[in-house]
Amino acid sequence: MNKHVTIFLLALGVMGATAGCGDPIPTGNAPVAAPAAKKADVAEDVAAGPAVDEYFYNPAGKRDPFKPFYDTGKDKGVGAPIDPNTPPLQRYDVDKFVLSGVIWATNVPRALLIDPEGTGHCIQVGTYVGRNWGKVTSISDEAVVVTEEYQTIDGELVVNPVTVHFPGKDTKK
Repeated sequence: MNKHVTIFLLALGVMGATAGCGDPIPTGNAPVAAPAAKKADVAEDVAAGPAVDEYFYNPAGKRDPFKPFYDTGKDKGVGAPIDPNTPPLQRYDVDKFVLSGVIWATNVPRALLIDPEGTGHCIQVGTYVGRNWGKVTSISDEAVVVTEEYQTIDGELVVNPVTVHFPGKDTKK
């Protein structure tokens, strides 16, 4: 008898615990228009737009998050394989070059950029530098400015000036 009481109480407990699960049973007296009104309110809220400002990521001037922190020695900072016909100044990203010297007191200022392999390249305004077809736009006594232009996925033109300074100079003023 004690065993039957235990089974009965256990079954009653399971039924009581699961009685609140699921959708309530609709009755014939419930108004039908109330849920439609709630859906209309939600549609108006969605049509009004988001209340939060949208954020757009701009990768210009930031390091590639998929490159490892340590040098594997495989690519010497190059990244993807390069066509052997690519000019030497366009084999590396602009930020990989180091400014070594500037001749700026002439009609056509020139600068000497050192690539990651240690080779020097003499440049002037209008020279293409970097893998993104950056063009040298100005040469001063302290730095060289290379301007890269590219399109976003949305078709918007982005102009990114990259400044190459002498090594050891404080670039933040």
